[in-house]
Amino acid sequence: MKDLVVRSGANPVVRPDQIPGGANCVFNSGAAVVDGEIVMLLSTWVRDWSSRFLVARSRNGVDFTIEDRDMMTPPREYPYYPYGGIFDTRITELEGWYYITHNVASRLGGRIVLSRTRDFTSLEELGYITGPDHRNCVLFPQKIDGKYLRLERPMLEGGDGDIYLSRSPDLRYWGETELLFERGLRYWESAKIGPGAPPVKTDLGWLVIYHGVRQSLNGYSYQAGCLLLDLENPLRILGKLRAPLLDPQAEYERIGNVNNVVFPTAALEFDGRLLIYYGAADTVMAVAEADALELARACLEDGPPEADESYPKRVH
Repeated sequence: MKDLVVRSGANPVVRPDQIPGGANCVFNSGAAVVDGEIVMLLSTWVRDWSSRFLVARSRNGVDFTIEDRDMMTPPREYPYYPYGGIFDTRITELEGWYYITHNVASRLGGRIVLSRTRDFTSLEELGYITGPDHRNCVLFPQKIDGKYLRLERPMLEGGDGDIYLSRSPDLRYWGETELLFERGLRYWESAKIGPGAPPVKTDLGWLVIYHGVRQSLNGYSYQAGCLLLDLENPLRILGKLRAPLLDPQAEYERIGNVNNVVFPTAALEFDGRLLIYYGAADTVMAVAEADALELARACLEDGPPEADESYPKRVH
């Protein structure tokens, strides 16, 4: 059987030793196609474990030049403070802007901040768009039925979570929140799930690369999964891969600050291929290649969750 994704031989494509001044890790970083090149907003923790957002650019998707200019605006109000944990950038091109979501952590729970830019020379911060406690949030690249949409993962007790869909009239105020997909369908995603890359529009539906987590005797293991959503009604799951799309196999995915992590953050159509960027072991950034329509067809072949014999059937 042909592999649906192929890891790049250049992996890892961004490493801590490439960060100007040095860093402990570079991880879970969003990316976008900007004027014919890949631009990544690196989430990095430097030598003293403080956070920075650095712009990295690549003409071929694997060789990145990193700018020594911090793009992050630290929060100023209690309980959020500049060195409490600011990470996990995601980027969506929408209406002429590149919108960035990222997490800001505190002892009272994390929240999602929304910013935007046109050229990645500066960021305009638009403020918090969730209450506590939220960990992941990605925007759809277009309105549906006149509203903006996002996928999100509110945190539950113990760090568990599922994927929800919310709507907004203006990108600032969000509601109409509905459960999209819950953890536990397959063992590899039994502990928690969450959105990874912003959805990719294909002729067959919205392709969603997400993360699924299992609990093992050695701790959590993070995998990448794949869903296909209806174009007009994204609450309808048309198909879902039963097996993980990517799981920790390479050494750079299995060994690092957090072992056994494949954490997808971007899926970009570039030069006729789909580039899936992901954080590996909370230490480096890596990339794998795929074909978007092949992934969509594979989701349809495996069918929606309710077609899976292991899916819990509700008794009415």
